[in-house]
Amino acid sequence: MGDVARLHDALRAFDARGEFGEEDYLALRRLVSSVGRVDAALLDGFIGLFFERHVLDDPRRAELLALSHGELERAVRHRFKQVVSGGQDSHQAWHALSAHVREALDSLAGPGASGYPSSISSRQGFSAIAVEQAVASVWSELRRKPSAREATQELFARYVAGALPAEASHSSSREFPAVIGARLDAQRLARGIVALLSDDEKDLMRAQLDGQPLEAWATGRGVSRATAYRLLSRIKSLCKVEFDERSNRTRLEVLDALRLHL
Repeated sequence: MGDVARLHDALRAFDARGEFGEEDYLALRRLVSSVGRVDAALLDGFIGLFFERHVLDDPRRAELLALSHGELERAVRHRFKQVVSGGQDSHQAWHALSAHVREALDSLAGPGASGYPSSISSRQGFSAIAVEQAVASVWSELRRKPSAREATQELFARYVAGALPAEASHSSSREFPAVIGARLDAQRLARGIVALLSDDEKDLMRAQLDGQPLEAWATGRGVSRATAYRLLSRIKSLCKVEFDERSNRTRLEVLDALRLHL
């Protein structure tokens, strides 16, 4: 069965019984994976957003169900492209903010004590002075110099994400499928874990996921075995906290997602 036919059957099953399984999700993923040149680390998130807007919504789902196979393929790809395009404001804001953050990290000599500013925006966009103050506060909060990605993630969450326009929710007679919920939950967990790791810890986790022995990593990184085991212990403790009360499916999804974020 081709991906379009499987997706058509999956939409019927979801409409009738609320069922949407792993193979159904993979068919949808393959169908839209080449649309909009989406980064692999963001693809599942955009698929979740597409599902929320165009499948959970009863009228829009009915529109898709009424289409032929060829029409369905074109409609899904077109609507997914619209979802990706709608996320451009977020990506543009991220890239603009990250540039200011890198400049701030280059100029700062140490952490700050004045706290987070009330805003990091100006009429022209982001305020370089306010971003520098905010980055200094992140440094103080972490008790170490943050990476550009860590600082950008923190400032984006604090100042930008909540200000971006959100599409109004639509009524639905179905719940969000567990298969997509697990993937989105895994993406959030993976981003949260990576944001808390130092550069050495990220490199060690990447090596562990690739199956590299701990001793070989320590030798290549130029650190002692004791240091390597201490770093691994912290990683395991952090993952245990994040994994508690999560399903086995979500835990496995997190491991896959971590490879994309490290």
